Formats: sequence, C-alpha cells, structure tokens
Amino acid sequence: MLNDANNIPKKYVAISAVVVIVLALGAKMQNEFMQFFDQFFSSIVQGEFFSFLEPIMRLITNIADTKLGLIYAILIALYLWFKMDQRVDAIWVICTMFGGAVVAFLLKEFVQRARPTIDQIVPETGYSMPSGHAFEAFLVLAFIYLYFIRPMADSSLKMWSIRGLVTWQILVMWSRIYMGAHYLTDTVTSVALGVVWLWVALLLYQKFYGLIAGYVSPAVGQHQRRH
Repeated sequence: MLNDANNIPKKYVAISAVVVIVLALGAKMQNEFMQFFDQFFSSIVQGEFFSFLEPIMRLITNIADTKLGLIYAILIALYLWFKMDQRVDAIWVICTMFGGAVVAFLLKEFVQRARPTIDQIVPETGYSMPSGHAFEAFLVLAFIYLYFIRPMADSSLKMWSIRGLVTWQILVMWSRIYMGAHYLTDTVTSVALGVVWLWVALLLYQKFYGLIAGYVSPAVGQHQRRH
C-alpha cells in the first residue's frame, strides 16, 4: 500500500508544472527558437553517427507502445488485486493510467503541434505534444518503483534498480526522437506532465483510500475510519 509513501516534493511539482506550461505555450505559438532547437537536436539524434541504433530504437519504441502501456498497468493492477490483496491500489493504478491518458490527450488537443515531417522512420498520425509513449512509460515506471522497488531492503539493489528505471525512461524519449515521431520538448513535456499528474493521483489516493477501501476491502476501510 502507498499509505506510507511520501508524495513528490512540491518544489519538483512546481518546476514540472512550469515546464509543461512554458513548453506547451511555446509549441502552440510556434516559437521559432524552440522549433529551431528541437530540429537541431533531432538532426543530431538522427544523424549518421547513430544510424546503427535503428533496430534497437525500433524495439524500444515498440515495447513502450501506448497500447502496451495500458496493458502493463492492467497487469500490475491484477497482480495487486489477486496476489497482494491490495484492491484499492489496483484501482488506483488503473485510474491513474487511464486518467493520465485522458490528461495527455487533452493537452495534445490544446497544443495541436504538428509532428516532425523530416526523417520519419515510421509514419505517425495525430499531434506531437506530449509524447504518449514517454508519458505512459513514466507512469508505468512509477508503478514499478512504488510497488516493487521502493519496498526493497537491499539499498544497493534498490539504487541500481532506480538507475535502470531512469535509463529506460531516457531510452524511450530518445527512441521517439530517433524515430522522427517527436521533438525533444515533446518528450520533456511528457515527463513533466507525468510528475504533476502522479502528484495529483497520490493526493487523491490519500484522500479517498478509506472511502474506496470501505467498498472493496471492508475490513481495511473500517480500520482506516477508526484511526
């Protein structure tokens, strides 16, 4: 359960919120410097020096597919519900992932940024900001951290596991730029949005845990109300 988990520090949430607002508005207004920077960075990532990475980038972007992200969340929720008997947490995982998908979609519709049109390895449709792959990857990795890595007793193993999560997030972001599906600022916005949304979701968890537990885990809900 996440009752003993600390929420994300507010200073990081505030910084992330500012990043989302600044980059989203910059993309919506088609800021020339932002567009130049994004295109310049993409040209480096997609340059000849990194051409040998295409098979790996294809694999990473397929593993982090948005449809699979939803499936990963469902599998984690099923594990929590049936194996760990943490029913409220299972519901929270599903609501956080699917609610986050709605939030990301609404931001896409607000910004309406066109996708890159140069060097698209796999053609993509829809708007570009934020990256659904990077956003959902962040949430899935957050679930993995909260339920599987955070409880680890071995501090060394825990540290290396966290590094692994961070590395995978960076690889997903890199793969989306490499494939020509997104700009750097699209992926950065995705992670910043993920931080803000996860903070909101954890607040809602703490606020409504007892209420929901009263329906799906009555004994736990009654214990919570007594305390």
